[in-house]
Parts: sequence; structure tokens; C-alpha cells
Amino acid sequence: MSRLWYARVMMRGLLFLSLALGSACSSGTDVAAAPIAGKEAMATPYVAIQETLARDSIDGLAQLSARVVTAAEPVQGQAGVAEVIAGAGRVAVQDIDTARLAFSKMSMGLITYLKQHAEERADLEVVFCPMAFNNKGAHWVQKTGEIVNPYHGMMMLHCGDKVPWEKAPG
Repeated sequence: MSRLWYARVMMRGLLFLSLALGSACSSGTDVAAAPIAGKEAMATPYVAIQETLARDSIDGLAQLSARVVTAAEPVQGQAGVAEVIAGAGRVAVQDIDTARLAFSKMSMGLITYLKQHAEERADLEVVFCPMAFNNKGAHWVQKTGEIVNPYHGMMMLHCGDKVPWEKAPG
């Protein structure tokens, strides 16, 4: 128990430090810094991260990842949430390739969680890009509609195949 508590405390400390540093070094992006009133679903800041990476940007990732962790706290212990938190702790970096790799971990956790909570996946879908990570492939969750690939960004923005929730991994 104490190890898990220590890991959570350290993760939150690192995220809030990243948040503070990110705010000081921010380019003025206001999407990530939006005030939160009440409970926020994990998918809300997660989708903002997905859309940011799809634009080949890392602006605001520290703030968004902190929001993911805060939103995940009430549901800790449920399937997939630990992976979401771990990925969120690594997505706030200055290297977009590392951020994308961490995002893939978050994605697998969120897919696992949302498969168990159908009521939270309204207007969300799973997409798979077979060419991500040197053709190993990777899944993500996005708003329903046109495919917006966070792994290849603007270079291959619409690359991917939609996957029915019941056939998604997790």
C-alpha cells in the first residue's frame, strides 16, 4: 500500500511541477488551461491531447495530462485507469515522439476503461493506425467523425481504421 501511495504522490508532484513549468514556458495556448468546474471525464482532456498531437504540437500537454490524472483519481483501481495515469505522467515531455509513445499507453488504458463504461463513450470511437511505431500499429480514442491521427500528425492525418468497441483491445 505504501509503495502505491508513494508512486501516486510522486506522480502528482511531477505532474504539477510540469504544469507549473509548462505554464511558465507556454506559448499562450488557452485550451489546456481551461478552468475545470465539477467532475471532468478522463476522455475530455485525453481527446484534447489526441487533437494536440495530431497537429504535431506539444503545447499544453503538461496541463492536459494533469487534468487526465485529476479526472482519473475518483475511478482509480478500475480496469485501465493505472495505464491512463502512467501514460499521462509521461506525455508531458518536450519530445513529440516520446509524447506519442506515452499517449499510446494512455490510449490502451482508456480503451480498457471505456469498454467497461459504455455510458462514458458517447460520441467517442476507437481507431487503429497499422503504420504507427514502425508498423507495429497503435489504437486511440477520438471524437466520432473524421479520423485524426495523433501518431503521424499532419503527415498522415487521416490514416487509420475505425474499430467497433466490441472488437477493440482491452
